[in-house]
Amino acid sequence: MMKNKTLHIQILGALLMLLQALMLVVSFASLTDIPQWLKLTGNLHPVLLHLPISFIILLIPISIFINNSKHQEAYLFNLFLHYTALLATITALLGLLAASSNDYDKELLIKHKWLSIATALLTHILIYIYQYTSHDKKVWSFAVVITAITMIIGSHFGGSLTHGEGYLDFNSSEDKSAAFKPLTDSTLIYDDVVNAILTNKCLECHNDKKSKGGLNLASFAQFQKGGKSGAAFISGDPAKSLFIQRALLSLDDKKHMPPKGKAQLTEEEIYLFKEWIIRKADTAIRFHQLDLKDTLRSIIQKIVQIKSSVSATKHYDFKKANEDDIKSLNSPFRRVLPIDVNSPALVVKFYLKEKFNIKLLEECTPIAKQIIEINLSSMPVDDKVFELLSNFENLEKLNLNGTLINGEKLGSLSANKKLAFISLASTKIQAKHLYSIGNMSSLKNIYLWNSQVSDTALKSLQLKFPKIKWDIGYVPDDTELLKLTPPTVSNAEKMILNPGEQVALKHPLPGAQIRYTVDGTIPDSINGMLYTKPFDISGLTQINAVAVSKGWLTSNSSNFTFFVKGIKIDSAIIINQPAERYRANGSTALIDFNKGTPINLNLNWLGFRDQTMKAGFNFNGTETISTVVLSLADNTGAYVFPPEKIIVKGGLNKSNLTTIATIKPPQPTAQRNAGIIPVSVNLIPGKYHYVEIEAINVQRLPNWHPGKKEKGWVFVDEVFFY
Repeated sequence: MMKNKTLHIQILGALLMLLQALMLVVSFASLTDIPQWLKLTGNLHPVLLHLPISFIILLIPISIFINNSKHQEAYLFNLFLHYTALLATITALLGLLAASSNDYDKELLIKHKWLSIATALLTHILIYIYQYTSHDKKVWSFAVVITAITMIIGSHFGGSLTHGEGYLDFNSSEDKSAAFKPLTDSTLIYDDVVNAILTNKCLECHNDKKSKGGLNLASFAQFQKGGKSGAAFISGDPAKSLFIQRALLSLDDKKHMPPKGKAQLTEEEIYLFKEWIIRKADTAIRFHQLDLKDTLRSIIQKIVQIKSSVSATKHYDFKKANEDDIKSLNSPFRRVLPIDVNSPALVVKFYLKEKFNIKLLEECTPIAKQIIEINLSSMPVDDKVFELLSNFENLEKLNLNGTLINGEKLGSLSANKKLAFISLASTKIQAKHLYSIGNMSSLKNIYLWNSQVSDTALKSLQLKFPKIKWDIGYVPDDTELLKLTPPTVSNAEKMILNPGEQVALKHPLPGAQIRYTVDGTIPDSINGMLYTKPFDISGLTQINAVAVSKGWLTSNSSNFTFFVKGIKIDSAIIINQPAERYRANGSTALIDFNKGTPINLNLNWLGFRDQTMKAGFNFNGTETISTVVLSLADNTGAYVFPPEKIIVKGGLNKSNLTTIATIKPPQPTAQRNAGIIPVSVNLIPGKYHYVEIEAINVQRLPNWHPGKKEKGWVFVDEVFFY
């Protein structure tokens, strides 16, 4: 029997030595290229780690009561020490595999990593201390305490990695989510609405300390950069935007974002992101710039004024509905969803009005008690729906936007004693119908955009029922003077002009003047040329323009870069291949006169990082070439910088070239807005048959940049010769 016990201990000891040696080797190795299945085993790290933590904590009381003079107790305790060390080592190994995703804050990760490895080694050392100094209580107690302290500190850093650095802040119980500010003329769509949603729903897993999938949403520049799977959004194209695609996946899909169990993006919030992306993901656009009937304006009003009014942590006394009932009701045309993973309250939404039938609502009666929100927006329901809605005793929110109701039976809603929010936008509802529900004690908000309720009637309702907030659009800021929107060009998509083609500027405000410059300076209400009619340009031209009008603040400056088609290029070849993700139409992209935009680097751009941008151009040799202009992207947030050096060679053919120009474009000294940089290079004039251009990307980004010491990107979409 004793022999079997000794063999058991020896096997555990040998296995422990092997695993700890492997742990030390792996801790210094690069794990970026290991198989994906091996990386996935790291997901077991948070599952297993509680065992060694518990065992180490138990060492303290067990050490007090263990009797080393009894062989059976001593053997069992020795066995317990071996399994503690074994579990600590396996947990550390799994943690190293989990860390290979590089989704975590590096500083916290290093601390957690080495403290966890130290804990595993200390638990192993405890075995030998126990075997050789078990009667020296001071040495043993000191070793156990050091091991426990190391484990606790290491676990703290591990918790900070996954839950944030303030996860143990017991003194702070306030809601740290970003609240929506009241809508004013100065409200920025991105900063005050879009970013508030990102903060509340996404930032927990995508921040400076923890960037799941390589995506960091702590700033717009990082959001714009995207993650390991590519750009988070494609400016102007929500259908191709990864952020939208992931949000629309089935909740059970592993790629669905936010993941199952987290607070989900609502239908309105996804709609907001789509509309914002359609508008080129503009971070400068303000609420007052949106037309009164603009879809984006309406959805912002709805989100800010309705969603921010409902407490996400509200407690409900009723029981959860039967899961089978919910499952049977879900279909492509009707979705039943919990408001929170732990809440019994449900939301019912209907889709595709052509497939809608009132029976779809009637079938929800078995779970009527749990339904607190019904969304019938755009469905073909009329006033008959009001009597049916009285069955939903806990209904708090009702959306009837765009339905066929006229309001004659609106009073039936008086039976819904908990109804607080009603949306009646784009319906035939009239003021006279609203008096029938005005005395409902539960009512807080009624939304009436684009209805038949006049401003005068609305004021009467406000006077009679002051406890209800009647929607009147955005809240104006009486203290601020409105600023004009910047001027635009008549054809914003056409930045490459034919020789002799004119530039036309415009502004939507009648009577507003436009002042502009073509020398790089910023105009104001006095300085700059007054725009009166379209004007000619010759070659590369950068226009700065502002709008001015009496009683308004001068607009911000808008910037437009125009290129003029130059000497015809017979053909182009790419010598150094661009990154696989950014190959556009190959060499054709350099001479096809299709301009790219700096916030959508996936379209019309060639991107170079591991290799320099190097391309050749063939000419018939009949015209003298004296200048080349490269259209380059400038997007420091996405690591896209101007080249640190451009070398141009020319000659009769590829084998007979001489250097005809070398320049070093100026580099940015701080983060700046995305834009297009036209770099003009003066050449030694000549009738070249072949010209070769090499643009060397920045090899080490500057210290002020988050990606300092990494390589920069060079993106080019067009090359012009004059």
